[in-house]
Amino acid sequence: MAATSTTILPVEPAKKDSVAVSKDVHAQIGRFAILHSLSQENAAHLKLAKKELQDITDAEDELLLVDDDVLVPCQVDLVAVFEKSKDDASAFLEEEKSRIQTQIDRLTKQAADYGEELTELRSVLYGKLGNAVQLEGTDEDSD
Repeated sequence: MAATSTTILPVEPAKKDSVAVSKDVHAQIGRFAILHSLSQENAAHLKLAKKELQDITDAEDELLLVDDDVLVPCQVDLVAVFEKSKDDASAFLEEEKSRIQTQIDRLTKQAADYGEELTELRSVLYGKLGNAVQLEGTDEDSD
């Protein structure tokens, strides 16, 4: 038989600031994590929608420079391209602008709802766990 060596590592005593986490607190931490993730995703969608709204506004400004008798190419999504008269193109841009503004309004309200619940959960969890929990994001989260 080959001799085997066993190393016994000392058991570290519990840290002074360790906190027992109840099932309820664990669920709240999980909810916070989910909301934080949804909030970050929502912020990314909001940023894209605002850029799209700015692009449409820029297109409207450029449309003012086009002669009335020129057909204007319009694109929907990635593949549908068609030509419209200046008036039809202007109406098309107004519809798109309205659609995007509605999306921005919805995303902004959702961001406020997420922020409200995150603030409430943050307050409750820091009240229960103090410095034993880190709920604040890192600098990477703010990008």
